[in-house]
Amino acid sequence: MGDKDEKKKKHKDNEFGAGGTLSTLEPGEMSDTEASAGAGLPDPGFPEAPRKKRRRGWIIAGAVVLVLALLIVLPRLLGLGRNMTSAGGPETYTVQRGDITVTLSGSGTLEPADSYTVTSLITGDILTAPFEEGDVVEKDQVLYTVDSSDINNGIQQAQNSVSDSQYKYDSALKQADSLRLKAGGAGTVTTVNVQPGDTVQAGQAVAVIQDSATMRLKVLFQRDVARSFAVGARADVTLDSSNETYAGTIAEIGGVDQVLTGNVIAREVTVTLANPGAIAPGQTAYVSVGGKYGLQNGTFEYNYEGSVTSTISGTVASVSAKAGSRVTKDQVVVTLRSDTVDQQVQSAKSALENAQLSLESQTNKLSNYTIKSPIAGTIVEKDVKAGDTLNTGVVLCTVFDLSHLTLTLNVDELDIKKVQPGQAVTLTAGAAAGTEYTGTVTKINIKGTTKNGVTSYPVTIQIDKAEGLLPGMNVDAKIVVSSMKDVLTVPVGAVLRNNFVLLKTGDSQKSTEPGVPAGYSYTEVTLGPSNDTDIVITSGLQEGDVVALMDNTPTSYDYNPFEPARGQSAGSAETGGSQDQAPQSAAGVAG
Repeated sequence: MGDKDEKKKKHKDNEFGAGGTLSTLEPGEMSDTEASAGAGLPDPGFPEAPRKKRRRGWIIAGAVVLVLALLIVLPRLLGLGRNMTSAGGPETYTVQRGDITVTLSGSGTLEPADSYTVTSLITGDILTAPFEEGDVVEKDQVLYTVDSSDINNGIQQAQNSVSDSQYKYDSALKQADSLRLKAGGAGTVTTVNVQPGDTVQAGQAVAVIQDSATMRLKVLFQRDVARSFAVGARADVTLDSSNETYAGTIAEIGGVDQVLTGNVIAREVTVTLANPGAIAPGQTAYVSVGGKYGLQNGTFEYNYEGSVTSTISGTVASVSAKAGSRVTKDQVVVTLRSDTVDQQVQSAKSALENAQLSLESQTNKLSNYTIKSPIAGTIVEKDVKAGDTLNTGVVLCTVFDLSHLTLTLNVDELDIKKVQPGQAVTLTAGAAAGTEYTGTVTKINIKGTTKNGVTSYPVTIQIDKAEGLLPGMNVDAKIVVSSMKDVLTVPVGAVLRNNFVLLKTGDSQKSTEPGVPAGYSYTEVTLGPSNDTDIVITSGLQEGDVVALMDNTPTSYDYNPFEPARGQSAGSAETGGSQDQAPQSAAGVAG
């Protein structure tokens, strides 16, 4: 190799390092190749023989590496890389107080406030459909009427069945009630002819009741005279046998005329009186009311005397009144049981219930022949019209409630606790460029969805004023999770790894710390909430301090100032942090 080529090689090795790779040597340092050559060690480069053949390849490779080197070195020379040696010094920022708003960003698709697809539940011909797409309808507004002739016939048949079943059930209940043998009048039980377990046939008397304490007799009075009487009025009763008179009471005034001899028209008056103990059935007496006498004498009888007789066969279940006990009218004296009657009642009851269910079903179906809008909204699709024939399950139309729009964002598990109902949301849409909309968080669903080890939760946002937006449009949203006023802030770019900043000290001496320009020093700070551009400083700096603005991109340093950030999904804030150190970078702080 000639002297000229050797000089070029040495120059190139000094610029790019042996082999064409980026060199990080400081001025005055030797490469490993140079050091090994100077020490008499074998050259780790390529053998001498092939170099001539590969020189052209080296030149091309060197040119590529040179371009890459310029791309890496120029930002350091012009900006704020680790070796900041530009004459003008780093760009600075004076710490000051201000306001900061922290948001969570995401995107999604707009949906109507509510939507409903109206589907046919019946078959038949559509008679009317008085609406069109785009019409605004109210809740329960009639959309379709369908021919209901067949269902009306079914309803009539079901009604007839209910009436028939009701009659049979009532008859069965009456028969069951006849198992309860009752007193026909008030009185004293004189005889009980049965006991529990006895079999009773229809027409059999089971007990006898007499009211001997009260006697009654019926007397005829002239019609006009009888008309002047009143029930409850006093009546004097005189016994024929002893001519003794007792006070009685008019219990009943007959309404039927009776013609006596001589064409005298009379009416029957019933009088009762307490039995003094000497009056027996069959004795006679005459009655006067207010000085007016009856036309004939009357004959005494017990106020009530009768037998308790069964009208149905059965077995005595219980006897409720013993001989000598006093009973009232319609009081149960003996109760029978009958399996046959019980079965008849149950069967009639079941038949009635089935008939009623059938009628209810038919009636409910009738309502399906008048199809109403389930919600208030706008008709967005009309799939069938008047004259069409329906089949079950056919989609008729679709209604959207456009009173407001909604958006669902899936918020990362690390951020979901920052979201609360009522928080404000700003939205933008590509379809409405230049317009910003406002929404509100209305619902946070705690049922999350996990994907690739990350769980997100649906957050519902309501947009009340959505002019220019339509369901289905894609929008970007920012949830305002916090807002702070009058706090110390610096640009995110001023904060380095592990929460350090370069604070301007005013010292003109060159810093001994690598990559720190003269007049600056590393200062640790405590970080607060941040957004895309600014971050709150809670301690470590004061208002008026001057800090250097760093280019916090991975290519700006020989080391990465940020740890790998967590992937950002829709609705999540940028988060990240060191895997081996506690402090976070600026980009990894969320309010």
